[in-house]
Parts: sequence; structure tokens; C-alpha cells
Amino acid sequence: MRVLIFLLLLALPTYAFSQEKNSYEMAVEAFDDENWESSIRYLNSWIRDNTGDAEAYLLRGQSYQQLEDLVKANTDFSIAINLRPEHAESYFIRGRVRYQMELYESSIEDFASFLKLPKGETNQIIFRKSPGDKGVSQIITAQNENPAEAFYHMGLCSFELEYYETAAYYHDRAIENDPGNPNYHSEKGRALGRIGENDLAIESFEMALNLDPDNQLARQGLREVNNGGSADFLADLDRTVEENYANSQTFKQRGFYRMNHANLEGAIEDFTEALRLDSGDPEAWFYRGRAFSSLENYKSAEDDLSKSIEIDSQNLEAYLARGQVRYKQSRLNEAMADFIMVITLDPTLATGYFHKGITHHRLKQMDLACQNLQKADELGMEQASNIIKKICGN
Repeated sequence: MRVLIFLLLLALPTYAFSQEKNSYEMAVEAFDDENWESSIRYLNSWIRDNTGDAEAYLLRGQSYQQLEDLVKANTDFSIAINLRPEHAESYFIRGRVRYQMELYESSIEDFASFLKLPKGETNQIIFRKSPGDKGVSQIITAQNENPAEAFYHMGLCSFELEYYETAAYYHDRAIENDPGNPNYHSEKGRALGRIGENDLAIESFEMALNLDPDNQLARQGLREVNNGGSADFLADLDRTVEENYANSQTFKQRGFYRMNHANLEGAIEDFTEALRLDSGDPEAWFYRGRAFSSLENYKSAEDDLSKSIEIDSQNLEAYLARGQVRYKQSRLNEAMADFIMVITLDPTLATGYFHKGITHHRLKQMDLACQNLQKADELGMEQASNIIKKICGN
């Protein structure tokens, strides 16, 4: 009998210790182990007796989110906010799940609330997912959030609502707070591409690739801008035109897409409509001029390129294109004047020296031809090297 009592006493501390953990603590352990079902089960038990515990609803909501039960996650986050409306981080967490649910207006409102409210010192764990990625990419805590992530998500929501200028603005704000995140630059580029700001979009994609050479969003965006956009982008533009919501930018963007997909007549129609709506857009004149040039309608091409230069005298691409059109018409001195302007505007542009060099060659000015071709070669233009071997010798 004494032995039995002794054994029971030895077992008592372990038994007592196991009883010290309540169901909430067990839920936290399960959550940390990414055992979402167990975490929910323990939290259900805890919440039955602690209906006013906002932290428990936040934790259960995130477990539901990891299991992709977004409706229940949104409900739990909303209860937590009702219990603690001053808790900024709750709005951030709910804003992200509402973004996943495609409740974009509500999501923007949540992130705006997060930005307005003072931030707490909670250690509530947040699992961050990349947009469109179902896998967990990083674990953070709420007090480490800075405004960049909120602005970033507001930009994503604005893009989905087709408020592209607003999206670019929010991504700019994200970049101000965290300039080293390549995704912010990529998303800014995507928004800029949708409003026809192709040069600025390319700058943003290139900045993203400088920060992360493997950034797939930037690589894809750069390809799409250079090709006029994706097929989905074209479908969006067609729908906008059909619904009579199109403006000059819409027609210009669709024209650019068509031009880069060998539909030159359709491109000219779109650029013409863009110019009817906004005759002061130098890009629309430039693109239509390029389309006319591809169809060998050099007179119309030169007229349009000249109009683009008249509006924007610093557009070196327009000078280069007009010089090429004049060269094709054997108007060599006028072509030379345009190529000189290209080099004046950008002394490091290899193609300017290349075209100046081949024009000198046509004018039988061999020394000047070789000098300019050599400069183009030094600036990295491989095509110049091949021509030097043919016309300049050693």
C-alpha cells in the first residue's frame, strides 16, 4: 500500500504540469506547429468559455485562412475587430483575407484603417502569402508591419478594380517606405503599363530586376510591355471599347498591342481614334508613324513623326524613326540631321552612331562612316562590328 501511494506521488507533478496548459496555450502550440485543425479544435473549446477574447478569434481566423476557409476567417477577424476596434493589426489581417476573397473595396477600407490607427505591441503571428501564391512565404509579427505592405495591398486591390493610376500611386507609396522590395516595383510597372505609360513601366520592371534578377513578375511584365500587353489585356481593352468607356489611352494601348502583333491596319485605326480624342499626345503620333513606316507609307509616316517631334522636341526615338524613314527615301542629308539630333540627345546611344555611320557611307564619306561605326561598336553594337569589317578593313 505504501509503495502504491509513493508511486502516485511521483506521478503527481507531471500530471499537475500537464493540467497547467489551458486550451488556448495548446492552440498556440498547434498553430506554431502549423497544425491548423488542432489549433481550431482547441480554440473552439477556449472560445466557448471566453467569448470576449479577441486574440483567440484572430488566431482561429488565421488557422481558417491557412485551410483556405476564407469565409470563416473573415467572420472571426470581424468578431475580433468588434471586440477591439482600436486594434490596428486586426484590420491589416482582415484586409489581406478580403483581398483573397476579391472583396477589394472592403479590403482597401481595412488597410486604410490600419494606416490611421496607432500600432500595438502584440506578438500575434501573421503568415504572409505572396499574391496568387497558396504557399506560406514568410512569418512575421504584427508589430513589425510597416506602411509599405498596406500600401502594396491597396495597390493590388486598385489594380483589380481597374483603377490603374490609383494602383500606381499606392505602389509608389509602398516603394517610399521600402524601396528594396522588387515586387513593389513590378506591380507599379504593371499598373503603369495599363495606362499606356510604357517607358515608365519599363523603368519599374528594370528596377525590380536590378533588385531580383529572377523576379518572374518583372520578366513577364517587361515582355508584355514590349509586345503591347498580354491576350487578357487585349480582351480587357476590347471590352472597354465595346462598353463605350474607352478614352484616348485605351485606343492607344490597343493600337500598340495590334502593331506588335502584325495587325498594322487595325493599329492605325486605333491610333487615329486616339488622336481624334487627344491630338496633343506625342506617343500616339509616334506609334502611328511607325505603323505607317512598316506599311511603307513613308509620306504619312514622316508627317506623323514630325508632329510627334513638334509636340515633344526631346523625343529621340521619334528623331531616330524619322531619320530611318528619310534614309529609306534616299533623303540622306535630312536623315543625317535627324541622326545628329539623336546623338545630341543621348551621346551614349550606339544606334545613333550606327545610323549616322551608314548614312555617311551612302554619302561616300568613308572616314566619317568608319569613325561613327567604330563608336557604335565601342558602345556594344555587334552589328556595327560586322559592317566595319566589310567597308573599313583593318
